[in-house]
Amino acid sequence: MRIPALVLVALFLSAGPANADAACPLPEDGVWVNPYAKRKEITRIEIESTCQDGTVRARVRAFTSCSPRDCKWGWTDADLRERGGLRVDLVGFLGTKAMTLTRFGNLLDAHVIDKPHDPDIAAQETTYNLIKK
Repeated sequence: MRIPALVLVALFLSAGPANADAACPLPEDGVWVNPYAKRKEITRIEIESTCQDGTVRARVRAFTSCSPRDCKWGWTDADLRERGGLRVDLVGFLGTKAMTLTRFGNLLDAHVIDKPHDPDIAAQETTYNLIKK
């Protein structure tokens, strides 16, 4: 019976500190670009993270390819996901972009669900791989 208790203690001690400073800035922090974006696709994502009083805060804004220049989605607070990465809903006039953002090395995986406010238009899911600028 002592072995399982020792294993639990070892796992607890090896987990490291659970403070915000260990995660700041977040790995996703920075400017990410999609050089191959087509019209209406994500061209750039900007992520800012800060730590204050043991709390990690993040905000996100995205840009989509429009004409004559990119459309900008305003800064929006993001939620930290339990297993890493961020979750954010960018709400616009015609719809919402529900985004899950996860860093994999030099890539940012952006899973985007476009949810139109019009119930007659179906939601669309797309995944983009952006590179660090």
